[in-house]
Amino acid sequence: MTDDRAQRDTPALPYQPPRLPDLSAPAFGGTDLVEHFRRLEEITRRRADRQAAPSTLFLPDFVTLAAEDSLDLGDLGEDLLEDARANIARGEYALALEQLAEFLELSPGRSEARYLQAYCHYRLGDLMTALEITLPMRHERLDDPAVRKGVLDLRATLCDVLTPVEVGTFLDTRHRDPRAADDRLRRFIDVAPEQTEPPYLLALLQAVDGDYVSAFHTARNAADRADGDVAHLRALADALALLAVRPLSKDVVRALYDGAYQRARKALARLDRQWRELEMLRDLDGFLAQLTRTNRSPSKPLPAPNIPADRATRLYALIADLHREEALDLVDARRWAEAERVLAEILRVVPAYPPPNLLYAFCLLSQGKEPERAIAAAEVAARDPELPEAKALLRTAKQLREVLAINAAFEEHNNAVGRVGSPPTREQLITLRRSMEQLRGRLPKLAAMATTRDSTRRVRELGQAVTKQVREIDLAMADLEVSALVERFNEWARQLTLGWPVGSPGRSDRLEGELIAAEAERLKATHPHARQLLQQMINGIDRARRFR
Repeated sequence: MTDDRAQRDTPALPYQPPRLPDLSAPAFGGTDLVEHFRRLEEITRRRADRQAAPSTLFLPDFVTLAAEDSLDLGDLGEDLLEDARANIARGEYALALEQLAEFLELSPGRSEARYLQAYCHYRLGDLMTALEITLPMRHERLDDPAVRKGVLDLRATLCDVLTPVEVGTFLDTRHRDPRAADDRLRRFIDVAPEQTEPPYLLALLQAVDGDYVSAFHTARNAADRADGDVAHLRALADALALLAVRPLSKDVVRALYDGAYQRARKALARLDRQWRELEMLRDLDGFLAQLTRTNRSPSKPLPAPNIPADRATRLYALIADLHREEALDLVDARRWAEAERVLAEILRVVPAYPPPNLLYAFCLLSQGKEPERAIAAAEVAARDPELPEAKALLRTAKQLREVLAINAAFEEHNNAVGRVGSPPTREQLITLRRSMEQLRGRLPKLAAMATTRDSTRRVRELGQAVTKQVREIDLAMADLEVSALVERFNEWARQLTLGWPVGSPGRSDRLEGELIAAEAERLKATHPHARQLLQQMINGIDRARRFR
């Protein structure tokens, strides 16, 4: 086995780690408002197509019937209420308002009269006053179902007309005078709290200004007061809660990373009560108490908090936020090793949080190392449906594992071949053959690991290289055996030329010749390429016997 042959038969390392999938910035830290801002753009775009809803409000039955009946004067100015009803039926809204004002001085709080007041303002075009009058009636107990229905129908009509106007004015004027625009929209929100769009817009624009505290209060209060579907308001309030409390809770979270759980709880207790009562910070306090009770070592990964999964995710976001910007900046700068260390510190505290697990796996794969850890991290990230890159990253991590395993096998093959000298010694060939047999024993596992055509092909190529190498070793071993036998034959022949009689007492020349001939016959069967040479030795020994 020559150097040239070894160089020619040594396969190159197969291929580099697979190409990583594109990675968009994950919602790491739970502060992503992109979806909400997209909704803002949609509302702004739709505004041009929206018009004030036409008035479809009709007189309630009790007003129409009162105009047809004769007046029935009663106590506490009931005649005034009857006159107001009749005037409303005739369209005399201003006169009816005067009568209703007099009646309410005599019977304050009468729901029917207050409703008719609001109705008159509506018919006279004073829509905001109508909203203000009916606002407290939203939650009052109104025994008369006709009045109750009238209040709800009137407010629905007023909101249909006023909401697009107020939203449009807000969007048109806020860039010029934010304070005035916000104050006007707040007044409308106060008299129309059942509406979701105005407070949603106000909270978003406050967030754009960086006033996360005001934005959070706007969204949360609206979610508690509005009617209908408030899921988008609650989602916005949840996102804003983290933005609002993270600067307040930095000392708490920093103490948590240090393992100083008691110090963290004391820092948390110093926050204003309005913040401490937030579910997120109550969960943080409970988590700190859990760690304190178990005396958890800060050097080990921390356990999960004993809270539902959705709340745990928000808590993880708050805790991870301490190092969020640093990690993202390092990833953006492609400083993978440094980013890996920062992310490992985050995952020590929140090991089950998907976004940093995604980035951690990406950093490991970008360095082409530790596929098992990358797989474990990608599996955690893949549990989050909002991280679509995680599944592709998990596949890449598994491919890297097989690539590195196959590369290591190729490198083991090449290193073993490279250690053989030229010409090789018998010991070197024995060692090389042992290495090739061990490598061949691992080929089934490598083949089972292969998930791509390229990996399958490379394992097959490695198997062919190992088989060829074993064959070459056997040939080289044969060459050594034949060479050794030739030397032995030559030494035997040299002894004959010294003039010692064949078979002389005390000599074993005859026996040696027979042994050499027997070995040559054996080697002929296993070393066909040296058969002619071996036969020549056998013939030479046979002639020597005849001349003995």
